[in-house]
Amino acid sequence: MINTAVIPAAGFGTRLLTLTKESPKEMVPLFYKSNSEITVTPLIERIFLQLFDAGIRNFCFIVGKKKRAIEDHFTIDNEYSKLIKKNNKNFKQVLKNFSKKIEQSNIVWINQNNPNGFGSAVLHAKEFVGNKPFLVHAGDAFVRSNEKHIKQIIDAHKKYESIATLYVREIKNPKLYGVAEAAKINKELYSIQRVEEKPKQPKSNFALMPIYAFTPIIFEALSKTKPGLRNELQLTDAIQKLIDWKYLVRAIKFKNADDCIDIGTPENYFRALTVSFKDAKLRN
Repeated sequence: MINTAVIPAAGFGTRLLTLTKESPKEMVPLFYKSNSEITVTPLIERIFLQLFDAGIRNFCFIVGKKKRAIEDHFTIDNEYSKLIKKNNKNFKQVLKNFSKKIEQSNIVWINQNNPNGFGSAVLHAKEFVGNKPFLVHAGDAFVRSNEKHIKQIIDAHKKYESIATLYVREIKNPKLYGVAEAAKINKELYSIQRVEEKPKQPKSNFALMPIYAFTPIIFEALSKTKPGLRNELQLTDAIQKLIDWKYLVRAIKFKNADDCIDIGTPENYFRALTVSFKDAKLRN
């Protein structure tokens, strides 16, 4: 059973300036329904709760400069809780639930001093992870389900005994993503034959979504991978090395366009806001 997650959250978020000049993009607000009321929740909190509810208890956040707000958000503040008005029972319960789950978790913060790529961020977690399988979940990926997608990738990784299990989504023009060439195995599973980071001429419309299950051999692949696009260490390139080494790399697919949204652009953030509000309104 996978119970460890690495959450890279060290990027600058320059495409969301000036919002991200001082505030991390991982802290952007989204809508969520708690009991009978709609609440506003930072994206990184939503990710944490999804992972926790799927059984993850060990969390490694990879952070960088100006990410202190994330650490502060995950620091239990009993005095603040006392300030919540007595008649605001719903929000008091939301805070209580979040704090309880923080207390039940092992949370480690690792600084990535230089933004050397998503692969470099993951490599920073090598000592924390040790020799057990683990998840990687980008801190800026909005997924509209609760914990279902986390359980699904954990179950698929174990069931099919893959070295790496990825999430993909079909996109008309995936040039801004890692792109996978895949062959369908069954109704839920694909075999990954090749991956490439942000290709100028994509060979498929399967874009990699930044949620992965790995065995620790990914660290060896990362350590032997040369810097790629933008002279950064790309996780996609390390996954390709696993494929070159003849390891089994497989994927499961998000069915709908709004199931997983990278909030790194204004357009995508607006989509995530719209989808999260709609879901909160409809949720019982």
